Amino acid sequence: VLVALVVGWLLPAIYFYGWQGVVSKLLVSFVIGIFVVDVIWAIIARENHISEGGFVSCLFIPAILPPQAPLWLVGLGAALAIIFRNILGGVGNNLVNPALFSRLFLTICFPALLVTGYQTPFVGMPDPHTFRYGLDAITHATPLTAFKANGEIASYLSLLLGTESGSLGETCRLALIASGLWLIKMRVANWRIPVSYLGSVLVFSVFFSLIFGKTVAPPLFQLLSGGLIMGAFFMATDPITATYNQTAKWIFGAGCGFITVLIRDFTTLPEGVMYAILLMNLLAIPIQSLMVKIRYRVQE
Repeated sequence: VLVALVVGWLLPAIYFYGWQGVVSKLLVSFVIGIFVVDVIWAIIARENHISEGGFVSCLFIPAILPPQAPLWLVGLGAALAIIFRNILGGVGNNLVNPALFSRLFLTICFPALLVTGYQTPFVGMPDPHTFRYGLDAITHATPLTAFKANGEIASYLSLLLGTESGSLGETCRLALIASGLWLIKMRVANWRIPVSYLGSVLVFSVFFSLIFGKTVAPPLFQLLSGGLIMGAFFMATDPITATYNQTAKWIFGAGCGFITVLIRDFTTLPEGVMYAILLMNLLAIPIQSLMVKIRYRVQE
């Protein structure tokens, strides 16, 4: 997962936003989350090791925040992710995805910082200045926000390649798709969840478009916008917070897709991936229990 995240979001982010800002956020996330919070927790709990799972959570934190997010916000997000994971029982016992739960907390506490700071990615052959800093803090609304505001639909090619604004790690969907498929090939991620997640977003967006017309974002635009690709391949597939029964995985992914489309198209929120995955994390145990009861029900 660490290798896939480095290829999927870290390397493209360095190109689009400059290495200094990206690497500094990553270092802050690791230092605060792993080498401060996790070490202190291990000392207090008298544990003799640090789980490598914390590196995955801390690598997610900068990726799901705006490119101009201040370093203290990144550090706070990493600290909260590790604290939430440990409070909920540690690695292997998480009720919800720790990184997404941390972002939800930050969204509630610091909404202004989470809806601004979306910087225009650099495009072209970088010189030493742009390779280090990216563009000079040129902000732009995210594609989903722009659609909500005035119906503007970004170029599908720009969404795929990553030249539209968005969170630090979500813009280059092509790299995320390639990394996600590699995880599936290596059997780290189960293919049923991203297929059902993305497929249900496509189906429900088509369905609602036929009923409500242009007020609903087009299906392909929804697939390539926001954090959907990252969420479908990297977060919804978390084996701890998702379902483990194969049939339940289809239901889990379809539920994520349905909730994502509902939030995006019928609420004031431009994005719904975070809320959809967290809600389905909470429903994973009941869904799993129901599937087990149906499959192994006692014959009268």
